[in-house]
Amino acid sequence: MSTTAFAALAIAARPRGAPPVGLSPGAQYWHAQAQDQIWVRLLFVPENKIEVDIWWNRLVRHPDVQLVFGLYRDWVEFGSLTGNGFNAPGFHRLGFGTFAVNIAIQALKVGFDPSLPVLGVLSNTDEEHLAPEQRRPLEESRRAFWRRFGLEVETRGDPPLDYLQGHISNLHVVTAGMLAGEFPRCISLRDFVRQAPTGL
Repeated sequence: MSTTAFAALAIAARPRGAPPVGLSPGAQYWHAQAQDQIWVRLLFVPENKIEVDIWWNRLVRHPDVQLVFGLYRDWVEFGSLTGNGFNAPGFHRLGFGTFAVNIAIQALKVGFDPSLPVLGVLSNTDEEHLAPEQRRPLEESRRAFWRRFGLEVETRGDPPLDYLQGHISNLHVVTAGMLAGEFPRCISLRDFVRQAPTGL
């Protein structure tokens, strides 16, 4: 039996929601410098969350961009993606969201059962004060953003809400484009290290 086939069989035999084979609990870090500097922390807390934190040109207590997926026994919840919205022009539509989601997807696919559902509600409370004609393009962009990763978005209810749904097996990374024109939008988890950068 090939190594790939054996690994696939081992993953299939593991219970739903079991900790990933290739993702250790705790924090891992990645850093790069071009014209600008970027620091990334991938935090895995078993039976709790996967979190991706991004700092841009500064290391402070709170990250500039943050993505959180909640982890439950039988499903994964998209919790939040913050810091890259329309009201953050230094991060909006520059690839930070794609970069963060690509990291989280790799973490989810590294060992969690591919059949686990991924669910969530898409919204941005900062947009509530905007006029409908201003909100609509932002809502459409948000739906298109998540569909690129292989998830479905369904609008239902009164008032209508956008529901995110799919399975880990549906997820795929998006490699096209650059982060702020300087860094790849998809980096490998193999490039992360355990040692925290000075200042974090």
